[in-house]
Amino acid sequence: MNKKINNTKHTLYRQYFAYCLLIVSALISTAVTAANITVTTSRNPVSLDDSFHLVYEANSSVDEDPDFSPIYKNFDILSSSQSTNMRSVNGSWDLKKTWNLTVIAKDIGQFTVPPIKFGRDLSPAILIKIVNSTSPSTPLSNKGGKGPATVPAKIFLETSVDKTSGWVQAQFVYSVRLLRTVTIAGASISELTTSDPDAIIQQISEDNYQTTRNGIRYEVFERRYAIFPQTSGALKINPVIFDGRVNATQSRSIFDQFRMTGQRKRLRSKGINITVNPAPDAINLQDWLPAREIQLVEEWSDDIQNLKAGEPVTRTIMIAADGLTGVQLPDLQFDNIDGLKQYPDKAIIEDKQSTTGMTGYRQVKVALIPANAGTFTLPEIKLQWWNTQTNKKEIAALPKTIINVTGSAATYIPAPPVQTENSTTTSKQVDTIGNTPTPKLISDNNPPYWKWLALFFAVIWLLTLILYFRKPGSKNTPKKTETAPPLPSIKAAISNVEKFAKKNDAKNTKSALIEWAMVSYNDKSITNLSQIGEHCSPQLNQLIRQLNETLYSTEDKTWDGKALLSAFKNEQAFNSNKHDKPSSTLKPLYNQ
Repeated sequence: MNKKINNTKHTLYRQYFAYCLLIVSALISTAVTAANITVTTSRNPVSLDDSFHLVYEANSSVDEDPDFSPIYKNFDILSSSQSTNMRSVNGSWDLKKTWNLTVIAKDIGQFTVPPIKFGRDLSPAILIKIVNSTSPSTPLSNKGGKGPATVPAKIFLETSVDKTSGWVQAQFVYSVRLLRTVTIAGASISELTTSDPDAIIQQISEDNYQTTRNGIRYEVFERRYAIFPQTSGALKINPVIFDGRVNATQSRSIFDQFRMTGQRKRLRSKGINITVNPAPDAINLQDWLPAREIQLVEEWSDDIQNLKAGEPVTRTIMIAADGLTGVQLPDLQFDNIDGLKQYPDKAIIEDKQSTTGMTGYRQVKVALIPANAGTFTLPEIKLQWWNTQTNKKEIAALPKTIINVTGSAATYIPAPPVQTENSTTTSKQVDTIGNTPTPKLISDNNPPYWKWLALFFAVIWLLTLILYFRKPGSKNTPKKTETAPPLPSIKAAISNVEKFAKKNDAKNTKSALIEWAMVSYNDKSITNLSQIGEHCSPQLNQLIRQLNETLYSTEDKTWDGKALLSAFKNEQAFNSNKHDKPSSTLKPLYNQ
C-alpha cells in the first residue's frame, strides 16, 4: 500500500516538473524572440537637416509586420524598404528580416525612439541626439591666421523680410533663397505659413541667378512672397523646408532609369518674428487702406463738354494701390444727380506682381445718360488711405467734374401753327403739364412729295442689290473662311530665333520668339513677349523682358542677343528632357 502511494507521489512530481519546465521554456523562448530584434542607427549624433537610417533586424520569424507610427512623434519617415535573407550558421539555417527606414528629425534635442511592436514582440528603444544644422559657414581652427577660418557650406537656405514692423493688413515682402554649389535633384520647397491663420499670402516672384559669397560663386534660387497679416500683435513667419537629393546623378541602369542617387538632404530656414501694429484709433476700419501709394484715375469715352441729351457716355474710374491687393480696395459710391441717370457696371479686380510686391487695381465703368440739355456737376470723389512710408493719413481725390449737354439726341421743334375754321386768329398747338408746354416731334402736315421720292429711291436700291448679287464673281458672294497661315515646325521656329538673335536683330527676334512660343507651348493666343513669361523659365523670361524694354525704349539702345540665345538654348535642352524626368515641385531648379 505504501509502495503504491509512493509511486503516485512520484508520478505527480514528474507531471509538476514537466509543467514547470514547459512554462520556463515558453518564457525563455519569448525572451529569446524579443532579444533577437535589434535596432541600429547610421549616425549618432545627427544634424537636424540631415537624414539618417534606422535599421531593424529580426533573426527569427516575428508575429506581425512592425508598426512604425510611434516614430512620427519626433521624426519624419522619408522612405522605407524591407528585405529577407537566409543564411547558414554552423550547419543550421537562419532567417533574417531587415527593415531600413530613412528618417529626419523634426527638432533639436535628445529623443528616444520608443520600442516598436512586431505583433507580440517588441524592439528595444534607442536614444538619438539631434544637433543644430551646419550654418552657412562652419568655423575651423586657423593656427596661422588672426581669427577662425571658415569652410563655406555647399548648400544652405537664407531668408529675409523687408521690414520687421508694420501695420495690420499692410504688405510685408518675404524672401527665401536657396544657395548651392552642388547638383540637386527631386527638389522642393514647402509652402509659406505664418502664425496668423487668416493672413493673405501670395507668391509674387521666382528667379534663378548667381551670386558670390566670400569668393565662392553660388547658384541661387529665390522666391518672394507678399504677406498681409489680418490681426495685430506678434507674427511669426514659420520656417520653410527644402527637401532634395544632393550631388545627385541619374541611374544609368536600363532596369531603373528613373532612380536618383545622392544623399537625401533637408534644410530648414530660421523663423522670423515681426510686429504688426493695429490701425490708429482715429481711423475708422472701413477707411483703413495701408499702402505705399494710392491713385485715382478717370477716363471718358466722349467729349464731356459737347454731349447730347439721351446719348450715353461712359466714365471709367480706376483705383491703383501699390502694396494692396485688388480685393482690399473699396467700392466707390456715386451721388444721385437730378436729370442725369448713372448705371455702374460690376467692378473689375486685378492684381499685378513684381519683385517689390503687389499692386492691386479696381476699375468700374459708369454709363451716364443726361435726360435734357444743360450743365451737370459731378461731385468730387475722395478716398482716404494710410501712407505706410510716412505713417500719415492721406486723401486720393478726383476733382468735381462739369459736363455740358448742348443738344438732344433727336431733333425737337414746336408744331406749326394751326388755323381753326371758326376763328381768324392763329394759335400754337400745345400740350400742357401744369403750365409748361411740351415740344412735339415734327408733324406729318408736310407736303407728300418726299414720300414718293423716298419710295422711288428704295425701289432703285432694291433692284441694284438683286442684280449685284446675281452677277458672277461678285465681291459679296460667299467666300471660303479665311484660315490663318500655318505655323512653322518647332525646328524651323527654333532656327528663326537663333538666326535673328545671332544678328542682334531685336525686332525680328521678337516676332520669332512669339512664333516659337505659339508652337512650343501649343498656345495660339500668345501675341506678345510678356505672355511668353507665363510658360518659360525665369532666366529666359528676364532676358525677354530686357528685349522688350529695348524695343520700346525712347532712347537708342543696341541690343546684344548673345545672352538671350544662350538662355534660349538651355530652354530647348530642358524642354526636350522634361518628359523623361520625374516632376518636381521646384521646377526652376535645373540640375547643373
